[in-house]
Amino acid sequence: MSTWLNHHLQAIKLVLSRMRANLLSTFMICLVVGVAMCLPSLFYLAVDNLSKLTDHMKSETEISLFLKLDATADTITGIDAVLAKNTAIHQYHLVTKDEAWQQLQAKSKDNQNISTAIGQLGKNPLPDAFFIQAKSADPETLETLRSTLQSIPGVEQAILNADWAKRLSTLLSIGKKLIFFITALLAIVLLVIIGNTVRMQILTQKDEIEVSYLIGATSSFIRMPFLYAGILYGLLGGVLSVLMVSGIIQTFNYSVMEISRLYGSDFSLDILNTDLYLTIISLAVAIGWVGSYLAVSRAISAIKIN
Repeated sequence: MSTWLNHHLQAIKLVLSRMRANLLSTFMICLVVGVAMCLPSLFYLAVDNLSKLTDHMKSETEISLFLKLDATADTITGIDAVLAKNTAIHQYHLVTKDEAWQQLQAKSKDNQNISTAIGQLGKNPLPDAFFIQAKSADPETLETLRSTLQSIPGVEQAILNADWAKRLSTLLSIGKKLIFFITALLAIVLLVIIGNTVRMQILTQKDEIEVSYLIGATSSFIRMPFLYAGILYGLLGGVLSVLMVSGIIQTFNYSVMEISRLYGSDFSLDILNTDLYLTIISLAVAIGWVGSYLAVSRAISAIKIN
C-alpha cells in the first residue's frame, strides 16, 4: 500500500514540477479549459434563471372565470365551494358585478367619451367573476385547469392568457438542447487540446520512456504522470471557470437587482451555485483524464511498436 501511494505521490510531484517549469503554457491551457467550461455554464445559468423567473411571474398567469349574467347567490356559493376543493388552485377571489361596475365607473372618470358611453348603457352589463391563480405555471397544466373550470355549471367563460408561458416554455426547451450540443462540442475540443498537449510532452520524453521500458517499467507506471497532468489541467481549468462564472454573476447581479427593485421583486442570480460549480470541476477533470488517457495510450503503443 505504501509503495503504491509513494508511486502516485512521486508522479504528482513530477507533474507539478514540470508545470512550474512551464508556467505560461500551463496557464494558457488551463485558461482555454476554463473559458470552454464557462460558456455552456453561462447558457445553463441563463436558462435556469429564466425557469426560476417564471415562479416570480405566476401571478401573471391568471384564469378569469366569468359567470352567467343570471347567476344567483346560490350558484356563486356553489362555484366557490368547487374552487376551494380544487388542489390545482393556489388562491382566488370573487369580484361581484356591482364591484366591477363601480371600478369601471371610477376608471372612466378621466375619459369623457368612455364615461358618456357607460352612462348610456343604463344598466350593469358586467357578470360576476372569479380570478384564479394556479399553483403551476406549466402551460399544459393551466389549460387542463381552464377546461375543468369551464365545465362548472353556472360558468359562462373561462379565459386564460398563457401565450407568454407557452412561448417561454418553448424557448427554454430549445435552450436546454442548445446547452447540450455546445457542451458536447466544447468537450471534444478540450479532448483534442489536452490530448495534443500530453502527446507533445510524451514526445519530448520519448527517450526516457524507452529507457524505462528497458529497465522493466510497466505501461501503467509510465502512463501515471501523464494522466495526472491531464487531471490537473482539468482541475485548474475548472477552478478558473468557476471563478469566471462567479465573477460574471456578481457583475450581472448589480443590474438584475436594480431592475428587480423597479418591479418590486427580490429576484437575483445565485452566486453560490454549489451543484453547478462541482459539475464544472468534475466534468473538466473527467475531460482532462480522458484526453490524456487516449493520447498516452496511443503514444505508448507507437513507442512499443518502434
